[in-house]
Amino acid sequence: MPRFYLHIRCKDGGMSYDQSGLDYPDVETACHAVVLGARDLKQVFTARGHDPQDYAVEVENDTGKVVFRLPFSQDLTPSHATYRIVGSNLGWLIYCNDEFVGGFAQQSSAEFLVWEMVETRCAEQKASEVLIEDEFGCEKHLCPCFKEAPPGTLLS
Repeated sequence: MPRFYLHIRCKDGGMSYDQSGLDYPDVETACHAVVLGARDLKQVFTARGHDPQDYAVEVENDTGKVVFRLPFSQDLTPSHATYRIVGSNLGWLIYCNDEFVGGFAQQSSAEFLVWEMVETRCAEQKASEVLIEDEFGCEKHLCPCFKEAPPGTLLS
C-alpha cells in the first residue's frame, strides 16, 4: 500500500514534516482523509492561539511529490469559494479561488474531492460554486447553500 506524508506548511515558509507517514490505498483516499481531518486541525490551531488561515496541509507521496494541498484559509473563507476543475486527457487540476490545490489523472477523482470540500463548507453554511472546464466548454454547479438561500441573502 502506498505511503503518504501529511506535512503542515506555514504562511511564513516554515514547515512541520510528517516523518512517519500513513498508508492509504491511493491518493484520492489520502486526500479524502485530509479533508475530513481539516476541521479537527483547525480547532487545534485555534486552541493553541494560532490563526488556522496561516497554515496548509500538503500531502506528499512516497517519491517526494506533493500531490495535494489544502489551505485552511479555503475552509475558512467567509464569502463564497469558487472551485475550478480544469482538465484534458493529460489530467485534471483543482483550484480554489485561483490557488492550486492538486491534480488527478481522472476527472471523477477530482470531482469527488472537490464535492467533499464543498460539503464541508455547506455544513458551515458557506457557499461554493464549482466550475468544470475542459476543451469543450465549462459547466457551472452551485452548492445547496446557493440554491437554498433567499435572493439577496449574504452567505458568510
